[in-house]
Amino acid sequence: MDEIRLEHIYKTYTTLSTDIMIDHAKRPATTRTVLRDLNLTIPSGLLTVIVGRSGCGKSTLLKLLSGKETMDSGKLIVPERWHTALLSPDPYVITWTSVLRNVELAVGAGFTQEQRREVAERLVRLVKLNDFADLTPVELSTGMRQRLGLARVLASQAELLLMDEPFASLDFITRAELQTELLNIQNEMHRTIVLVTHQLEEALLLAQKIIVMHADSTVEEFDLSDLCYPRDLASEPMQALKAAVTEECRK
Repeated sequence: MDEIRLEHIYKTYTTLSTDIMIDHAKRPATTRTVLRDLNLTIPSGLLTVIVGRSGCGKSTLLKLLSGKETMDSGKLIVPERWHTALLSPDPYVITWTSVLRNVELAVGAGFTQEQRREVAERLVRLVKLNDFADLTPVELSTGMRQRLGLARVLASQAELLLMDEPFASLDFITRAELQTELLNIQNEMHRTIVLVTHQLEEALLLAQKIIVMHADSTVEEFDLSDLCYPRDLASEPMQALKAAVTEECRK
C-alpha cells in the first residue's frame, strides 16, 4: 500500500532581531528548531488527524508536505506523481466569479471544458452548494465559503489533501455539518487526508488515525480505523480513548 514517510526530518527557522542597528553592526539572529529527527508514516486512503500542543510543529509538518517549506535535512517520501492541496481556515477563492466557475477553474489539467463543467457541478452538489452556484464568494456565509474551498481542493484532483484547522472559524453547528460532509466525501472519494486540529473531539469524530506530536518531535499513534461512523463520544470506549489521547498530549 502507498504511504507517506518522513524520516529523520529536521526543520529550523532563523529570525533576525528587530532592534535598531547603527554603524553597520551585524543584526542578531535567533534560530529555533521546530522539528528534530521527526519520523512518521502516514497511510494512504485514510483520514489522519494530527493533534498536540501549540508550537510542536503541526503546521510546519503540513507546510513540508505541501511543498511550501523545505526541510533542513531528512527524507520525505511521497508516492510518485502525487499532488497535494491545502485547505486553511481562510480558503483561497476567486472573489469576482461564481461558485460554479470557482470550482471549474480549480479542476486539474487534462480535462475538456465540458468535463471541467461536469466535475465542477458534481463537486458543488457534493458540498451542498448547488442552490448557490450562481453566487459570488462575497455573497456567501463563512461556512459556505469553507464549503467552496473544500470543493476547490477536491477539484484539484490532488491525491493528498492537507487541512490546517479548516473549521476553526465556524460556529459549532456549521462545524458539525462540515465534519459530516467531510466524512461523506471521504467515504465516496477515499483521498489521503491529513488534518490538523486543536479540538480533540473533532479528532475523535473524524480520524481513522490520530497522531499526537510532542515538542521534541516524538509522536504517539492511535489507530481508530476499526471504529465505525458516526461515533458516540459519550460511549465508554470513546471516553477511554479520549482520556488516553489527552494524557498523551499532556506529556
